[in-house]
Amino acid sequence: MFIAGGLIALGVGYLVLVMANKEKEGVKILGQAIGIFVILASILCIVCSVSKCAGKYAGKSGCSPAQAQQCPMTQKG
Repeated sequence: MFIAGGLIALGVGYLVLVMANKEKEGVKILGQAIGIFVILASILCIVCSVSKCAGKYAGKSGCSPAQAQQCPMTQKG
């Protein structure tokens, strides 16, 4: 769920960054700063979500080996 939200936020941050480049100098700098902040926050959200999923199913939080096989991030086809 958070991965999808992070990807959407990543796209929104990119759009803000691109649109900011078309504005005047004062608004351009503010828009670029906001766009970069949103992009970095969404990347952090994605990385934390992926590591949480991998850690939860890899036994770090006390999961059994049977539960570790259910993680979509670690399945081996």
